[in-house]
Amino acid sequence: MSDPAITVLMTVLNAGRFLEPSIRSILSQTFRDFEFLIVDDASTDGSTQLAEAWAARDSRITVIRNANNKGQTACLNQGLGLAHGGWIARHDADDLAHPTRLAVQHRFATIQPEIVLLGTNGRIIDEQDRLVGLLDAPLSHQGITWTAPFLNPFMHTSVMFRTDVIRDEFGGYDNDYRIAQDYELWTRVITRYQSANLPERLICYRHLATSMSKIGRDQAFAEATLVSNREARHIFGRELSKTEARLIASFREGLDPSTKRAFWKLYNGLLPSRDSRAGDMPRTVAMHHLKAAGALSSTSLRLALAEIFVALRTDPAATLRWLATRYLNA
Repeated sequence: MSDPAITVLMTVLNAGRFLEPSIRSILSQTFRDFEFLIVDDASTDGSTQLAEAWAARDSRITVIRNANNKGQTACLNQGLGLAHGGWIARHDADDLAHPTRLAVQHRFATIQPEIVLLGTNGRIIDEQDRLVGLLDAPLSHQGITWTAPFLNPFMHTSVMFRTDVIRDEFGGYDNDYRIAQDYELWTRVITRYQSANLPERLICYRHLATSMSKIGRDQAFAEATLVSNREARHIFGRELSKTEARLIASFREGLDPSTKRAFWKLYNGLLPSRDSRAGDMPRTVAMHHLKAAGALSSTSLRLALAEIFVALRTDPAATLRWLATRYLNA
């Protein structure tokens, strides 16, 4: 029996009522040539039994049950070691995949064989599946590398990557990172290989107050700052001052009105003028302004609208599409 084209890799820890619809969204894919590895990290809420029940019905599913909690990074590497697919498609246990997600990504990867790391754009949903926001990643490798010092340029649950490169060459995820392990890995990969994000919104990312990134906010912030500072040295060619590093961190965590002016002065000073209008850079910059608008909207509608107007000037078409999707669900 030949190996599958894709291994879908999910890690689970007490996913509750969201696990079943998440599994269904993978099994409903129009692309069928995949195996589905579910690594359960000693769940206590019945998630393991639910996954095993699905595995009894569908031979593509394999459940790996850990007797003791290892943490997500260890579970991801555990799954990588067992994967047979030429590509790994990540999928989180509370998120939903569009039925064509794997087909669209696999088709793109086949047409563009130089791509090693491929994500998508997405929607943010709440516990009731209601749209509460959008996730807009840079599309081109140029936009991805520019974004990397500021924030993670990929949505982890949307990513598909080449197994041989990530597992065999890079050794998988760095075990020193418990929460920002994906951000750390992607920034290593993009220094050597081409990457991209697809414009289609093929993932619904579920925003939950109990997610690990919220529980471990301080650790997540510290890990992301380490990666951000490393990428700043690589992309900008110099060490950032403590003030500059704090400004970039403020943007990543949610831009504050008190730091807004100073941050954009730094951002525009770092932006290479010769590249700022090339490829999808206008869209990338516009999406950064829209991210700032979202963060500022809770404190100042005026400042949020100002960011939207800057985005409109930077890339009118992309911004109008964003507004239509966010507010008209178009």
